[in-house]
Amino acid sequence: MTNEAKLVKDVFKDYDSKGSILECEIVNVNIFKKSNRLTIDLKSNKKIQMGEKLTFEYYLKSKFRVDEVQINVNEVEEKPAKSVKTDAKEEEVSPIIIGNKKAKIPDKVIKVKDVNMDSGRVTICGEVIKQELKGLKTGNFLLMFNVYDGSCTITCKSFLNPEEKDRALSKISSAPRITVSGEAQFDPFAKEVVVMARTVIEVSNKKESIRQDYSKEKRVELHMHTQMSQMDGVTPVEDLINRARSWGMKAIAVTDHGVVQSFPKANHVVEDNNGDIKVIYGVEAYLVPDGQTSVYNSKNQDIDTEYCVFDIETTGLSFRTEKITELGAIKIKNGEIVDTFECFVNPEKPIPYEVINVTHITDDMVRDAKTIEQVLPEFLEFVGDSVLVAHNANFDIGFIRNFAKKQGLKFDNTYIDTLTIARDMFPDYKKFKLGIIAENLGIRVDVAHRALDDVKTLVKVFEVMIRNIKEKGGTSINDFEHVFKDNVKLKHLPTYHAIILTKNYVGLKNLYKLISFSHLDYFYKKPTIPRSLYKKYSEGLIIRKRM
Repeated sequence: MTNEAKLVKDVFKDYDSKGSILECEIVNVNIFKKSNRLTIDLKSNKKIQMGEKLTFEYYLKSKFRVDEVQINVNEVEEKPAKSVKTDAKEEEVSPIIIGNKKAKIPDKVIKVKDVNMDSGRVTICGEVIKQELKGLKTGNFLLMFNVYDGSCTITCKSFLNPEEKDRALSKISSAPRITVSGEAQFDPFAKEVVVMARTVIEVSNKKESIRQDYSKEKRVELHMHTQMSQMDGVTPVEDLINRARSWGMKAIAVTDHGVVQSFPKANHVVEDNNGDIKVIYGVEAYLVPDGQTSVYNSKNQDIDTEYCVFDIETTGLSFRTEKITELGAIKIKNGEIVDTFECFVNPEKPIPYEVINVTHITDDMVRDAKTIEQVLPEFLEFVGDSVLVAHNANFDIGFIRNFAKKQGLKFDNTYIDTLTIARDMFPDYKKFKLGIIAENLGIRVDVAHRALDDVKTLVKVFEVMIRNIKEKGGTSINDFEHVFKDNVKLKHLPTYHAIILTKNYVGLKNLYKLISFSHLDYFYKKPTIPRSLYKKYSEGLIIRKRM
């Protein structure tokens, strides 16, 4: 017997109690000096009351002057010690939560989103996000738990007896992931498809599931959103930076949408890790041009030059994948119509139903028409060197330029966008569709979304625009861009995403100024930064823009 055991045995003699703990056999005694803890293993043929055990632990703690006393009592009254230990170990390590221990779960695991009432026997694997236990009149219990696997969430149900319910609820609550096998069926009570679980097994999380970066040369991420980025990021900045550190990255940029609230925490993370990763402070800004271009490829033509007002109808919005179905144009000079052009174009593909509802151009109307390879040379010959005019011109010009390039045809005409002119000239208008502008100007619109009819409306609108420019002293087409430029309102201008990064402390100070101005002086639905304002405070900043 060790010296520690002898000391404990002497304490047993001094312990004034009539309880059964004095009749226990001392198996082992350990005193851990570093943790100041005493552990005692006892062997007993009688049931030891919990209150008596706690009282004795308190007595030993004061007698040996230790911080913690742990008494382990091995009761051998009912079963051999070896059997009890083995059963306890099996109970502890068994991954089976619900079901037969010998049950085999099918290897094929399906996604929750693919489970339906006709699926039959299914196996799913995921995370438990909610559980609920209900008592039944029979004395049994109904356990309901929701399983989420990344694709969707489904409710699983299992009927348990009183002996099973405590262990099942505890295990499911603490399990990181579970695999469930059971019948998928429609539940008339929940009015949805559920899985009646036959077998539930705990699945441990694997470290291998965390993505790793095995690149020899680590990248520097210059575009990252945190939870401070509205409706865009959900991860705290400290978690993102620490993940980058674990991947061996030397630098990372923080670029939330229009805000800089994550900068302080990012700085704390760097300081706490002795600067082994560099944070580049930046923002994904909403950059606004101070004015939009309305005249493209200008040759400084006289305002009374020859114009060709045109419009096209198409099968869709992308000039790369869609086709033209109709072309209409009117040539005017000095306010007089000098020629017209109109024809259908066979797109050589079905016209989508939703497009037919808008344009009222059907497949039957274009079936016998010429193709764009035949029509485009005729149209460009009609246009000649005149200035093209269109509403939202870049859309129409995109189609013309794309097909001209494919056919090897020359196309470098000056063109004017009346949509941009309208925003400058009529800043009080709320919307700038052609029909709404015409209605506000008192111009009657009979038919919309047919090429030549839209062109006739646009000719009348454009005549008003030319007259307003002349009244302001305009003499060339370049004056469409300058005369009414000061009238433009911020809310009428498009915004462009731009990544702005700081190079030094001067840049950081200027970035704070830009953010302040964007929220206080230029906020419309989102914090915008005018291009001229950025140029004013661009020292120490780097910009990557898409404009």
